[in-house]
Amino acid sequence: MKLIVNGDDLGYTRGNTYGIFQAYQEGILRSTTALANSPYFEDAIRTAHEEYPGLGIGVHLTLTLGRPLKESRTLQDPETGNFFKLKKLFEQEIDYDEVYAEWKAQIERFIEVSGHKPTHMDSHHHVYEKTPQALKAAMRLAEEYGLPMRSHGDFAFVSSFSGPSATKEYLLQILAENSGRDIELMCHPGWCDLELYRQSSYALERVKELAVLCDPEVRKYIEEHHIELCHY
Repeated sequence: MKLIVNGDDLGYTRGNTYGIFQAYQEGILRSTTALANSPYFEDAIRTAHEEYPGLGIGVHLTLTLGRPLKESRTLQDPETGNFFKLKKLFEQEIDYDEVYAEWKAQIERFIEVSGHKPTHMDSHHHVYEKTPQALKAAMRLAEEYGLPMRSHGDFAFVSSFSGPSATKEYLLQILAENSGRDIELMCHPGWCDLELYRQSSYALERVKELAVLCDPEVRKYIEEHHIELCHY
């Protein structure tokens, strides 16, 4: 059994980023996806390369967090310059040429900063799964860049490790129920700094996830059952 434990949102805030690094260094996380439009993105990539070279880093495509890398008419709130919030974004008509161009810019930004392609791609708030047109744009880019794509590849996607379900007991249950299958477990470990606390409705929960991923009992179970921790 191969297990990808992917920490979403690398670069969201400094604290969140360093919590992901801790989940790699002390826990079972081996993969993460980075927000290429984040002001902390460059620092996150540099630190990962210098201190955690075995960590697989993909791109976390976003349309709902932070500021776009390209000016747009249908994705950008004219009052703030930021992306629209998730609910408002899909309440209006979207120009999917702008979606493609923005996501392409995020991938190119990743390559520019890191010096190589991302290991894979997924999306913040699962936005490329929200409409057929968004999925088409994402799949076009995945083909262009030769990138594996979350929930559309060889690893079965498990997204239920979240909130009240992000416990040691439930994680061990997931592993037992998926014995013999290759799976990707989505998670959101992090340190809850003030910036994350103010910006995200999912803040303190990240610290709880981090504790589970670093739990000695979880690590022992993986070792005893010969589960291979990996990234894309």
